[in-house]
Amino acid sequence: RLSDDIRSLAERQIWTGVERKYAQATELGAVLAGDIHLTAAYAARERGDLIAVYQRLTRSAEIKPSQEVVDWLWDLDHNFGRVQLVADRKGTALLEAKQMPLDPNRRQAVAEAIRQSKESGSFKGLLPRGDYRFHGQDFRVEAGISVRVEVSPKVRRQGLNEPTIIYNELPTA
Repeated sequence: RLSDDIRSLAERQIWTGVERKYAQATELGAVLAGDIHLTAAYAARERGDLIAVYQRLTRSAEIKPSQEVVDWLWDLDHNFGRVQLVADRKGTALLEAKQMPLDPNRRQAVAEAIRQSKESGSFKGLLPRGDYRFHGQDFRVEAGISVRVEVSPKVRRQGLNEPTIIYNELPTA
């Protein structure tokens, strides 16, 4: 029944409903078809949550690989990088994109990262390749590279205002 609801909501492009029904189905431990995971990936993309997109596409590919899923996973692997941003307080950490992407899906991903970092002081997810600034520190996002930018309380007390940037290659890179 939940799968049918997800398909029906997706046809009408009611992505918040798809998210709600997908969450219910996964909480119940229901075995879902590959197209349901793909549909849920579209819903996550609308929210700008690219980590959820990647996880759902991976589940879809395990069940029923298709050219669409493989191409989308390839795009995520080659045009996005994993980012973890950490600040000591909410509202003090501002994430800025040097240049906002023109693609609406990438723009939504950046906007969601900006919102999360401002509200919670942190962000963990995928961002499109490009140059960014977090709490006054410039960093670059590259495909296959994991970036962690941390603003520690100790550094803030000393007035240095320069967070630590750690670049790590992903195991799959």
